[in-house]
Amino acid sequence: MNRFALAALAAVALPAFVAPALAGDYRAGGIEVRRPWTRPAQAGMNGVGYLTLANVGAKPVKLVAVESPAAKSATIHQSSMAGGVSSMRPVTGGLTIAPGASVVFAPGGYHLMLMGLTKAQALGGKVPLTLVFDGGRKLRIDLSVETGAPKAGADPMAGMHMDH
Repeated sequence: MNRFALAALAAVALPAFVAPALAGDYRAGGIEVRRPWTRPAQAGMNGVGYLTLANVGAKPVKLVAVESPAAKSATIHQSSMAGGVSSMRPVTGGLTIAPGASVVFAPGGYHLMLMGLTKAQALGGKVPLTLVFDGGRKLRIDLSVETGAPKAGADPMAGMHMDH
């Protein structure tokens, strides 16, 4: 096979092997984390994490906390709009996901607040995060630093933006 044909084959085949790894999806037991991401931010500022959390198991799971060495504190928040007024509040008591259900953490809804970033979140980088579930179960993931939600299908919330 000549070099041109080999290069053409690699150009077509390589994305098929690389795309799943770039998507940044995670699975542990009955919990799946899909497309975890964050926006670039400066050290000392606040960051926001987004992802889809799916329960593919047979029992409810409860996200009770988040941890990250990249911030002074990390919490679960929810934004909402009522009467034309936007508000944001911490989620207390955790967030339960029923079997077969999923929760989308996206701009304008649930999100993960990273308060007091310890270093800059640079475009193309990774931000370590640990999801803590009931019973002490933990799932370590990385948020991809992107300018917007990773492309993996239609995201109805992708165009929304909320500063904290």
